[in-house]
Amino acid sequence: FNLDASEASRVTDVMAASFNDTPLAIDNFTDSMKHVAPIARAAGVTLEETTAMLGVLAKSGIRGSQAGTALRRILQEMQGTSGTLTERFAELAAKGIGVEGAMDEVGRRAATSLLVLTEGAGQVATLTNEFANAEGAAKSMADTMNDTTKGSLKEMTSALEAAGIALGEVLIPFLASASVF
Repeated sequence: FNLDASEASRVTDVMAASFNDTPLAIDNFTDSMKHVAPIARAAGVTLEETTAMLGVLAKSGIRGSQAGTALRRILQEMQGTSGTLTERFAELAAKGIGVEGAMDEVGRRAATSLLVLTEGAGQVATLTNEFANAEGAAKSMADTMNDTTKGSLKEMTSALEAAGIALGEVLIPFLASASVF
């Protein structure tokens, strides 16, 4: 999306929220984004809306490069239509778009994804709104992970390592000065 580094917390919050609320995971999210992000940015589609569309596709089993490539094609073919892409999906759903209509809109390879997105237009809108208001989601996820037994063991291990280093810093000079050699 060619975002400034100051947007890093926004990106991580959107990612955390999407990983929590959809079947997206880091590997298929990044694989999808490398295909669709430049086109989405150029088409004026936000990170949040793009992530929401990828989340809806993931719920239908369309993930990774397949989702990114199909969504890229949809954006390319539907760019310039009136309203937002989500509104266009809702219009197509209201018209009862079928397989043939989807292929006419975006071609054979992206037709399935277009059908999923038209059927899930309401989900896309809801998720877009949720991701737009996801501030603090990454911190919340990290806190939850650290609140588990695994997180507690990680903290204990770190504390023991720090104690060992501190003890070594005190004992090594003491033992060296007490040497009988």
